Amino acid sequence: MNRFVQRAAVVGAVAAGALALATPAALATAQGGISKTCQDSACQTNEVWFPGGTLSVDADVHGSGPAEWIVRNDNGGNICRTGFAAGDPPRSWTCSNVAAQWLYGIVSGPAGPSNIGLRW
Repeated sequence: MNRFVQRAAVVGAVAAGALALATPAALATAQGGISKTCQDSACQTNEVWFPGGTLSVDADVHGSGPAEWIVRNDNGGNICRTGFAAGDPPRSWTCSNVAAQWLYGIVSGPAGPSNIGLRW
């Protein structure tokens, strides 16, 4: 094998190895979230820094009738919200194109316990 091909193979192997090592670390820092379970019919997470993009919301309440979850920013502005039936099983929704910011989630329904989670 000539030296040019050998050097190219070594450079390619080193680059592939570096990429393989860097990718899991990059993914680990991009993933995150917060959740909270409460015994009451309403529940609110603490604020969490969201890096931007698609936000997944998980919610569950009990009883029958209407329920709602809301994601708000640290200024109290609504980012996204959805109503759902309290008798539904635990469900997930997505909010797309959410800007990077501090967020928190709220869920409320007719009966507890209740759970709200934000993840990305």
